[in-house]
Amino acid sequence: MFRALVGEKLYAEITGLMPAETVTEIRLRAGRALSIRNASSRVISSYTVSTGDVAEAIRRATRSSLYACQDELRAGYLRYAGGIRIGVGGEGVTEGDRIITYKNITSLNVRIPHEIKGCADRVKEIFAPFRNTLVLSPPYGGKTTMIRDISRILSYVMDTLVIDERDEICCNSYEFGPLLDIISNTPKHLAVEGAVRSMNPEAIVMDELYPSRDEDVVSEILRSGIKLVASAHADDPKEFFKRAPGLKECFSYVVVLGYKPSAGSIKSITRL
Repeated sequence: MFRALVGEKLYAEITGLMPAETVTEIRLRAGRALSIRNASSRVISSYTVSTGDVAEAIRRATRSSLYACQDELRAGYLRYAGGIRIGVGGEGVTEGDRIITYKNITSLNVRIPHEIKGCADRVKEIFAPFRNTLVLSPPYGGKTTMIRDISRILSYVMDTLVIDERDEICCNSYEFGPLLDIISNTPKHLAVEGAVRSMNPEAIVMDELYPSRDEDVVSEILRSGIKLVASAHADDPKEFFKRAPGLKECFSYVVVLGYKPSAGSIKSITRL
C-alpha cells in the first residue's frame, strides 16, 4: 500500500526490518534515523533520512502539485491512496491566528490504516440493542480501526452513514455490509446538515470529535433520532467530559482503548 509512496529504496529498508503488511507508521525526519512501528513495537533503522527522501515522498503524495493540497496542509496533513494519512512538520506560515500552509517540510508521519475484522466483537454488549457509543483513545490507540469495524457490523443491519472527514475510515479494499453510505472529504458540520434530511440514516459514524467544535453536530444528529458512533482523542472519560460536559448525556457507552500491550487494547467499557 505504501510502496509507491516511499519508493523502492526506502521500501527495501522498511521491509528488511518489518513485514510490509504489519507496518502501521513510518516516520521520515530529514537528518534523522528512519523509524517504523507496528501494533506492538517500534524499530529505529540505521538509515538516515535525507531531505530528498522527504521531498520525494511529498512529490508522490501530491502528484507534484503541493499547491493543490493547500486545504489539507492547513490542517497539518496530506492524504494518500488507501486511506493513508501523512502528518507534516516544518515551518508553519500563519495569517492572523491561523495556519495557512507549511513550507520547508522536514518531517512526515505516514499513518497506514489496517482493517482488523472482528475487533469490535470485543465490545459486543454495545450492539444488543445498539446504543450511542463514544470510542476514546490516545493517538495511535486504535480508535479509527475500532469504529471502522463497528461500521462494518452496523452496515449489515442498519442504514449506516459514515462521515469520513479525512478519508480514513472507508476504503474500497475493506469489507462493509450492503447498507453503507459514505460522505468523504467533507467537514462534519457540512455533511450532517444535508445528510440528516436527505440520506435518512439510522446510524451515523464519525471520527475525531473536537468538543469545542462538534457539540452542535452531535446534538443535531441525536435530535433527529439517529444513532451515533464517534471517536475522540482521550484516555480518560472523566477528563474528556470535563472538557465536553455537553456531550456526556449524548452517549450510552464509552469504550476506552490503549496501545499497551498493543494498539487497540481495550482498557474499559463504561455504561453511562
